[in-house]
Amino acid sequence: MPSELQRIAQGLVDCLDEAPRVIAALEYRARLCREHAVLVLQLSGGTATVAAQQLDAAARACEAAAHHLSLAPPKARDWALRLAEGISSGPAADGTASKPDAPGGRRPPTDRRPDDDRTEPVRATSGKTAKAGDEATPDAGWPPKLDDDEARDLLAQLPVRRDQPGHREKTNGAWRDPNGYVQRMISGVDRYREIGDRFAKQRQLGDPPHSLAVTSHVEIKFAMFMRERGLTDEAIVINKATCDGRWSCEKMLKDFLPPGSRLVVHGPDGIGRSYYGKGDS
Repeated sequence: MPSELQRIAQGLVDCLDEAPRVIAALEYRARLCREHAVLVLQLSGGTATVAAQQLDAAARACEAAAHHLSLAPPKARDWALRLAEGISSGPAADGTASKPDAPGGRRPPTDRRPDDDRTEPVRATSGKTAKAGDEATPDAGWPPKLDDDEARDLLAQLPVRRDQPGHREKTNGAWRDPNGYVQRMISGVDRYREIGDRFAKQRQLGDPPHSLAVTSHVEIKFAMFMRERGLTDEAIVINKATCDGRWSCEKMLKDFLPPGSRLVVHGPDGIGRSYYGKGDS
């Protein structure tokens, strides 16, 4: 006979299992609100600005709700499942602790993502750090921030990415701070995305109105974090290959990084690729 605590834990597991469906519904509602905002402006000849702004605000609220729901730590499900099955859950086997600091920071779960969903990956050769714009070019004069084994250890702490038709999961990342704590990061809407949006508009990055989707990506948000904290040489790991294309992280990360700084991004294969901040104009 399951105890009351086990029944509660099973209820929590069931709720967490519903999260992806709710997130997908919120993201779908946000897209509808934005489409309707454009339609309202078109049909009104540009006069119904208040209604369009309200629809846009509703879209942002849906996106924010989806983002906060996605922050439910995967480890919470594991703990609840252990309780539901009558298994005690002790502290993490590696004994690591985390102090939220970096964008979206939180304690890492232990499950590992497979090397999947790698759209337009950036190629590199094992054992070397690739430089943006080159292929497998070692950094000259820069000491390595993470070797391949250390990067893979951090990658092993990131959640499995389970994209589904109509729903793409958020990218997760990790950064080891100067005190040795592992800080978790996640793509989406937060303060650093807003900082990135303002930065892009101030520097007129991309096409007018200079609203870039990449400002929600882990790499760009961490670049803004580096600017805020005065960091000049850091390394992160992410559970998805860096995006490529016209207005992509691969092309634009240098514009967001502090001038003269370096950020080494280790993708799902664990191999680092270096990006250097160009001078502010």
